[in-house]
Amino acid sequence: MISDFEAYYQRDLLDVYRQSSGLSPRRVLWLVEHLPPDSAFRASMQGGNEFRGWTQQTYLLAATVNLLNAANRQRAGKKTKGPLVKPPSSANRSKVRRVTVAEIAKRQQRQIELANN
Repeated sequence: MISDFEAYYQRDLLDVYRQSSGLSPRRVLWLVEHLPPDSAFRASMQGGNEFRGWTQQTYLLAATVNLLNAANRQRAGKKTKGPLVKPPSSANRSKVRRVTVAEIAKRQQRQIELANN
């Protein structure tokens, strides 16, 4: 997200802590919400780097290419093998493991106990 702020807004996120910058946490949240679809943050929220560059227009172009390919193969009397262009799917990705604050606290407590023994 830091690189997105620098690339798209030419702003430093540390400006939130600078009084004279005029960048409030509320403004940062608004800017994050309005990042372009091809930003790294949006890609990570969809499922990973493979989504980078896949905008709504790109999905529509891929669907058009696949539809034309299927129509041409049908006109030639051949069976359609499958799509030529396969957009990335978040359904194929493994589930992200989420760690709670309580689990982190337990691990730290165990490490402290092991270090003291």
